[in-house]
Amino acid sequence: MDMERGAPGAARVRSRWLLETRSGRRLPGGDAVVAVLVAGDQALQDEVARVAAAAGVEIPVALDIPDALALVPDVLLLGSGHLRFLTEQGGPWRALVAAGAVPAGSGKPEVIVVSLAEDTTVWDAAAGSSAGRVAVLPAAAGWLAGFLGRRRSLSGGTVLGVLGGGGAGASTVACWLSANAAETGQSVLLLEGDAWGTGLEWALGAAELEGIRWPDLEGLSGSLNPVQLAAGLPALAGFSLLGRGTGIPPADEVVAAAVVDAARSGYQLTIVDLGRTVGAASLLRFCDQMLLVVPGRTGGVLGAQALLPHLGEVPAHVVVRGPLGNGLDEVLVAEALGLPLSGYLPFQRGTGREYGQVLAGAGRPRVRRVSQRILATVLPPPVGAAS
Repeated sequence: MDMERGAPGAARVRSRWLLETRSGRRLPGGDAVVAVLVAGDQALQDEVARVAAAAGVEIPVALDIPDALALVPDVLLLGSGHLRFLTEQGGPWRALVAAGAVPAGSGKPEVIVVSLAEDTTVWDAAAGSSAGRVAVLPAAAGWLAGFLGRRRSLSGGTVLGVLGGGGAGASTVACWLSANAAETGQSVLLLEGDAWGTGLEWALGAAELEGIRWPDLEGLSGSLNPVQLAAGLPALAGFSLLGRGTGIPPADEVVAAAVVDAARSGYQLTIVDLGRTVGAASLLRFCDQMLLVVPGRTGGVLGAQALLPHLGEVPAHVVVRGPLGNGLDEVLVAEALGLPLSGYLPFQRGTGREYGQVLAGAGRPRVRRVSQRILATVLPPPVGAAS
């Protein structure tokens, strides 16, 4: 089937791109290929590009399905006009593997049919194919962006959100986890996502450090080089910090997507301090895992319960902070919330939110031990980490 190929220059760029990536799942910048689009409709291409920006992924447009499969994507996005290719039920895939165009053992991508609302034939076309899902845009843009964002998380670093329930000290926990994760040899970035707290730079004593803050990234419209980001950030206690300076974390999802995407590529672990600002969905929606930090008191449990509906599909664990209320322990708190327990952190004197004091508790043996246990429950084993 003929498709709209665009300008000759664009076709040559795409062809070179494909030739350089035949050996598997890498784009010119080195990023894994999450999804490839095959569609000749420019309006549909533009709509998918908006979804890609919101999800923080790059979705190349392939000339045809064989070229798309040669990139070995996790997800193949198909316009409805290309569905007849799937009716052969795997024959084309086997032929591509045999010809060396697709790495053997890479597995078939998940197929999602994409269309605009004006396409009234999409459901009938999809019903006769092996496609797994249909996304009619723009109505399904939010779902598709979330789906692609989660698939992106399967490659690159992990993004861990830390959310507080009722004065639990989520920022303190985020700082402790960052310092203790860095001790194991992981590359760690701590992102400030709490617009209403006292500020991570104050707690960490990092206000005078030179480097990039959130306001410096305002208006960012394209991708962000992870090497340049890491080089420009202030660092302390073995981890990098993106604080808010005199501004606030972004509400713009394009900026958030660019920063988190660069963080995934540049760091093994990115910890997002969300405070209690569940309204900061521009960062919450990019998290792969969530830690809900809850005071071990009845009021803390009730406050945390109010947050649960805002977590969406992000897998969540509970961290209980001491002191414990009468008749409560960490197990009962987790059971009341219906979430798995990651750990209990007792109250620590001398680690208040005065300037530069928060890290005083990170090196205490019990805090270090519990922090490592918490990280082990929510993260994959880090590559190259110290044992």
